Amino acid sequence: MCGICGWFGRRPQGAREATQRMTEQLRHRGPDDAGIESGDGWELGFRRLSILDLSPSGHQPMRSEDGRYWLAFNGEIYNYLELRQDLERVGERFRSGSDTEVLLRLLMRSGANALPLLNGMFALAFVDTEARSFVLARDRLGVKPLYYTAADGGVRFASELKALVAEPNVDRRVDSNAVAQYLALGYLPSETCIFERHSKLPPGHALSGSLDRPDTAYPAPYWNLVLNDDPGRRLITPAELEELETLLLDAVRIRLRSDVPVGLFLSGGLDSGLVAAMAAKSEVAPLALTIGFAEAGWDESKLASATARHVGLQHLIVPQRSGGLADLDRLSWFFDEPFGDPSALPFFTLCEAAAGHATVFLSGDGGDETFAGYRRYIEAVNRAGVIKAAARVDGTLRAASRLLPEGSLARYRLSKLALSDHGCAAAFDEMPDDPILDSIVHPDLRPSMRIASRPMWERWQRSSGAGVTTRQQRLDYGLYLPDDVLVKVDRASMAHSIEVRSPFLDVRLVEWAARLPRSALLNRTEGKLPLRALGPRLLPEATLQAQKRGFGVPLDEWFRGPMGVSMVQDRLLAPQSRASRYWNVPGVERILRLHGSCRGRGFGLILWRLLMLDAWSRHYANAPQETARPHRHQAMQGHQAMQV
Repeated sequence: MCGICGWFGRRPQGAREATQRMTEQLRHRGPDDAGIESGDGWELGFRRLSILDLSPSGHQPMRSEDGRYWLAFNGEIYNYLELRQDLERVGERFRSGSDTEVLLRLLMRSGANALPLLNGMFALAFVDTEARSFVLARDRLGVKPLYYTAADGGVRFASELKALVAEPNVDRRVDSNAVAQYLALGYLPSETCIFERHSKLPPGHALSGSLDRPDTAYPAPYWNLVLNDDPGRRLITPAELEELETLLLDAVRIRLRSDVPVGLFLSGGLDSGLVAAMAAKSEVAPLALTIGFAEAGWDESKLASATARHVGLQHLIVPQRSGGLADLDRLSWFFDEPFGDPSALPFFTLCEAAAGHATVFLSGDGGDETFAGYRRYIEAVNRAGVIKAAARVDGTLRAASRLLPEGSLARYRLSKLALSDHGCAAAFDEMPDDPILDSIVHPDLRPSMRIASRPMWERWQRSSGAGVTTRQQRLDYGLYLPDDVLVKVDRASMAHSIEVRSPFLDVRLVEWAARLPRSALLNRTEGKLPLRALGPRLLPEATLQAQKRGFGVPLDEWFRGPMGVSMVQDRLLAPQSRASRYWNVPGVERILRLHGSCRGRGFGLILWRLLMLDAWSRHYANAPQETARPHRHQAMQGHQAMQV
């Protein structure tokens, strides 16, 4: 696990110094080693977090013996031992025990055509100096990030945006459409960057081109996930259940490969419980860590403890600090772009504590996407008749919703039901076209707000004609998983120099579940039916019967308490707020009053998004020097002042 950066094309003035600044901005991703190598038309920078082959043999950028090929690589290739054996059978001999060298040899032989062979998470930069070509690539599901800028006849790239914009003269114009998309969705889709003229390489894509004309390269997909949309109804067969257990066990096994200590993140749920049960069968026996909340309705630590005891793992509970809103300044720096998923806060806390126990951790992320476990999937099946009926009268429903009070729960629900093309199935959790946003944002931002949810609805429309569950899963694989869930996991873990591996995102498991009919995954009352069928073999009854909970935080309660209200007043309503050009103060004051009244809907999530936008602006939206990392002791002092 590491950070990469560099450039292709005509050598910029002060190139080495610029690459050094970029690598320094990525230090948290790789505190163990660093390297910069360059040649005619290219330069690669690297920061290393040592996990496999801790010797200097794993140093990057890595070169071939003859110096023709160079590789900088962030991530893990979990099937590297199997790939190495295949290469040895055709005559390859290796100098190290790293997955990096295996990847280098594969790319030397096949270039971008080697990417489908990889079972892992990665972002890479590969150079062939003789053919004068390069490849930038990202893993299928988007676990590892990669930003790039094509300008002035060249391409610059980095694992994080803060590295890409580390130069004082880099364009930092904020894209108002991106701000609107953030407020609507809570995160930014892969086709959008908060700064104009900068881009993200989409998941499952490669950018291949010439070192002499790098800015003419265009991203191309190398993988496409096809979901079985067969409307027939059946359950998983006994043979399929055996196959699932074998696949999941092997997905966990290859993710336990490490030359440094390994742990796992354990909630009270089914997904991480199954990962824990599989990991407990290995010789590694990793430590299990759980985040604990003081609020009983959000705490899963007792269930997690029951799972840990049942499978035989040592267990540690990490308390979520009360009044953790003070950590938002640290979060906003590490996340690069505005990021409004509040579950980042407890996950950041968990990663901070985890760093003192191990370097590699397994998690249950991806289980809901792979096996249709989200509550909105089940609600769509259960309310299929209502969805179809609403689609026939959506115009009438929209007109009726406008007659209701703007901030009322009834208007919100009716507006959601009125979404066209069965769109309410895509927005059961929350609606991006929230009618309250128009009264909150600054008038200058309102034109952008009218098209803010377009990335979501364009994806939704592309699956028109398929079953609703298939459409929901395609939307989550293409948007929510890579641009929210995996951004959270990557930034929060790498902020503390640890690596998180997700067995449920093993490509074999994802493609296996995709081949099942959707009816084998969920019914009218519950999802993840294959995992639930597997559960009794491995987990205690309490875990199997537990009600599903999202990994969230009690925002509504927090923003009704004195510290939460004070934070909103100090940050969002103060004249000196640097992001106040994005909202109007009377609108924020109004939703704060409505929220505090406890009547109708809560606005904790919207207030959180605004606070995170403000915190991001303090670091990034003005002068480049503002990207300086907040000092740890300052952040902790701020936190202590927020204790309740």
